[in-house]
Amino acid sequence: MRQRAPKRPAAERKRLIIESAQSVFAASGYANAGTDEVARGAGVAPSAIYRYFPSKRHLYLATLRDAGPRLVALWREAAGRAGDPLETIWEIGLQYYDHVNTRSPFTHLWFTALGDTSDPEVQSIMASSYLAMIGVITGLLEDGQQRGLVRTDVDPRTAAWHFMSIGATFDLVHQLGLDSELDRPRVEAWGRLYIESLRKAPHGTAAASL
Repeated sequence: MRQRAPKRPAAERKRLIIESAQSVFAASGYANAGTDEVARGAGVAPSAIYRYFPSKRHLYLATLRDAGPRLVALWREAAGRAGDPLETIWEIGLQYYDHVNTRSPFTHLWFTALGDTSDPEVQSIMASSYLAMIGVITGLLEDGQQRGLVRTDVDPRTAAWHFMSIGATFDLVHQLGLDSELDRPRVEAWGRLYIESLRKAPHGTAAASL
């Protein structure tokens, strides 16, 4: 008699559902996404979804709560490595660009969710994660100022929001299918200009500016 495959632990099933939902919501948007498609992607019965999430909206909110911290964790890991904080910001920016261009579901989901911020819970989740990312970049810039690497006339938090606006441009260009407008060499040149505009110039030389 053929034996059944062992049942996956509940935590694993929930993780598979969230990962599948991220792909489906990213591809179709919240309104057009179907839970049957999520179930197929996760390899579970449609009814299994409702054991973990009472509704499609609850599932959508769970995907957003998962996506933001994953991105923040990558940034914090990079920030924790020793080295020039400005070069760390440069690396974070290029990694984000590469994520966008490899069609990472959670970066796509993240950008499209900005259109749903009329929902107070979506707005709260998005704002919390954005502020966490701003905190990582602000901390790196403050560290750079303390080490004499970043200009003291730069406000770290404003510069961090500037950095985020560059990332939003990557997302926008990708969503419009215009990736050739910002290929990697152009992005590297743009990023280098941003970084050098923040760097404290050696004594007797002028700093770059955007």
